[in-house]
Amino acid sequence: MFSENDKMYIIDALVTQLATEGSPRAAIAGPFGGTTLATDLTTEGSVLRIAMDAVRLCILDGFNNNPTWMERLLNIFQLTTLNAKVKEIWEYARIPPPPTANPYILTVLNNTIPFVNRTILRNHLDRLSQPMSNAQPILVVNGGDKSGKSYSTNYIDHFSNLKNTMLACSAKLDKEIGLDLTAEKLAKDLVSQMAMPTDDIPGPEENMRAYAETLAGWVLNKGSQIRDMNCWFVLDNFKKSPFLHPSTDYFITALSYKITQGMYTRKCRLILIGFDRAMLTVEPGKADEEVIRQCNRNDVETSVKEICQRAIQTIDVIAMTDFLVNGLPTNDTKMAVLNGRLRSLLQAVNRLNEILALHPELDYATFLQEMLKDLPDTEERKAELEEKLQDLHDSLS
Repeated sequence: MFSENDKMYIIDALVTQLATEGSPRAAIAGPFGGTTLATDLTTEGSVLRIAMDAVRLCILDGFNNNPTWMERLLNIFQLTTLNAKVKEIWEYARIPPPPTANPYILTVLNNTIPFVNRTILRNHLDRLSQPMSNAQPILVVNGGDKSGKSYSTNYIDHFSNLKNTMLACSAKLDKEIGLDLTAEKLAKDLVSQMAMPTDDIPGPEENMRAYAETLAGWVLNKGSQIRDMNCWFVLDNFKKSPFLHPSTDYFITALSYKITQGMYTRKCRLILIGFDRAMLTVEPGKADEEVIRQCNRNDVETSVKEICQRAIQTIDVIAMTDFLVNGLPTNDTKMAVLNGRLRSLLQAVNRLNEILALHPELDYATFLQEMLKDLPDTEERKAELEEKLQDLHDSLS
């Protein structure tokens, strides 16, 4: 339903509204009386924890009710009226995807994000969600430059939204942050994402390595305390580099080791993206690895088919696939360009469904290709497409 960034934005907006309520939980549960949301909503924790759980339950229910639980939640607190960004997010998220027997194999995530292939990653996450993975709780995701390593977090977010038993806490090391991200800051951020208190964070120790190990234990203890849920830590780009603070390096090493010990194997999982598996100090059997392979035409066609199934008229999937892959670069920009083209296809289909709904005599496929033709493979692509769609809407009004 939402990307992780959009989900967190809505949670923050909800927290702002709940902060004025005497009983935040009652403010949500009351209007949902007679539903399982009212009974399942957490009864403990901060306003943030309650907001996170409410959004989680709404996402989990998906499109099973009309209006959806998410729409009801947004309306209760007038979030789409008071917040233009929330309104924009909901405009895309409110469109239900085509019915599917298995939402875990979708190649369009949250109505907005193409995610082509990656069957191996999907299988790994399914395995990690099972008790049998207690003996192998670590996954390393690797691949070539711009192969989609960081993009993996989109499916991890999708997977966690579908699961009622996992909470994903993620962090990414950017060059802009670099050495400013110490072990203490990273540990505090991960615990904050659990909506758990951080005022009990262990104080600094003279020995940097020892302190990093203490912090790793603190984070894992917090994750193990979340009732009825497992805590997944998703750390992106924390490989050894001049931008990695030494204490953070020690923290990753300690976290990866401790997560394979005792109760942590039952409650916690660790996904390391863009990480050198050889640097792990755990026994080889404790960690698995996905090496991302290049997608092929069949992978693209599968995604195009899924998008075209949303259209109100039949689209020739093979012809549309030919159109989208024509002139794709062969260098390391290929996946970014393909992603942009698939996003445009999805954007166009969603809007054309609305624009052409009252004009069944018009050929949908012709208009679709016309909207997508000559769009630049740059950041301006989305805006130019929106302008063409708006012009079409105005001309038919």
